[in-house]
Amino acid sequence: MSDLARPLAEAAERLFARRCGAERVNAAERGEWPQDLWHAVEELGAAKLLVPEPRGGAGGDWQDACALLKKAGEHSVPLPLAETLLAAAALARAGMEIPAGPLSFACAGPQARLERGSRGWRLSAQLAGVPWGAQSTALVLALARGEREPPLLACLPRASFEAVPGRALCGEPRDAVSLSAVEIAQQNAAVLDSVDALAWGALGRAALIAGALRRALALSVEFSRQRVQFGRPIGQFQAVQHHLAVLAEETAAANVACDAAAGACGTPWELACIAAAKTRAGEAAGIGARIAHQIHGAMGITCEHVLHQSTRRLLTWRDEYGAEAYWARRLAECFRSRGDAPLWSLVSAATGREAAA
Repeated sequence: MSDLARPLAEAAERLFARRCGAERVNAAERGEWPQDLWHAVEELGAAKLLVPEPRGGAGGDWQDACALLKKAGEHSVPLPLAETLLAAAALARAGMEIPAGPLSFACAGPQARLERGSRGWRLSAQLAGVPWGAQSTALVLALARGEREPPLLACLPRASFEAVPGRALCGEPRDAVSLSAVEIAQQNAAVLDSVDALAWGALGRAALIAGALRRALALSVEFSRQRVQFGRPIGQFQAVQHHLAVLAEETAAANVACDAAAGACGTPWELACIAAAKTRAGEAAGIGARIAHQIHGAMGITCEHVLHQSTRRLLTWRDEYGAEAYWARRLAECFRSRGDAPLWSLVSAATGREAAA
């Protein structure tokens, strides 16, 4: 983790606590774009955190990014912060220009038709659930081209595609994007070597989940202290204490798995650790949302209470960029590709290298 992480996370905490209250989140879910909040995030340098300093960024690493995204998840920040971070990092890695403003980031599989054109590439695709597609200044797409070919990274200006606005369960924009023989100039496309774009997206979602779980835990602890039943706070009942303990365990597990994956980025164990983090965070999201609502009872399902802002995001983010089953299979493939070495020796070797580093 760089020296930037702590002051940036502290500055983000102050900003989000001051400008990202429940009413701001609710207004964003109704379709209001929080332009002043976006400007404040840009002034922090958060949007280009993963971009190297020579390219005009902050030169941070994935540990810095996850620390920031946890704060965003904790406050349900209604901005494409994770998407812009990922898109800018991918464009910088590919040596491409980074557009100003909020960016959308998505991965396209075999459903996209990519052909060579006279001046670059020609792309046709129908993409569902693109995060913040209509609100972005550009859509950055990682396009799969085959099992043995590295993906192609394409940067599409907002004017080059149609976006039909849609909403996810959490209220955030998830738009239907239509691309019909869109011409991609050579300067707006590059091969993305040594990068698993889907894994980057999964790590970003794992960090958001870890932050939202922190919020759900804090709300549940506070409610258990204030809610009185049978003459005493419900937090004094053993059954409620057990639920809180499990919620705390799930929150800690998601945060630790996310931190481990962020620390493994750039190492041979990057993909395996990200797969483990997204799998564990997804499991924690489902368990955590259920327990938080059990503790809050009927109060927790009302629109007036803020718990739903966190739990709806938990249930949305767990399925994006690959759900638990997908990343569990990828994790098994990572270990299987290591040959006949015993599983425990591989795990201990990986953790030993991380501890030494």
